[in-house]
Amino acid sequence: MTDVDLAALDTAASELGKIGDALQAVDVAGPFAPIAQALPGTQTAEAAVWVSTRMGAAVQVVGDHVHAMATSARKSAAAYRETDAAAGKRLSGLRGGR
Repeated sequence: MTDVDLAALDTAASELGKIGDALQAVDVAGPFAPIAQALPGTQTAEAAVWVSTRMGAAVQVVGDHVHAMATSARKSAAAYRETDAAAGKRLSGLRGGR
């Protein structure tokens, strides 16, 4: 019925989910910690904390967006399957159940 490769769509959804998880697991702030420790009370230390928190938040948002893409792919595959099943049922009825 559909020309969409549902297995590929399922694979894409799975891979996107894994990528989203990996992105959200990245330690963005950690590499900045030595700067604050080495230069306590300086503007450089404050800037390092500022940058690390914003970068960490940005990476989390990108991870959320990738997870949303995975969800969209899963829902699309489910919708294609549902449409194909309904069309198959209608066509089966037209053939007299043969």
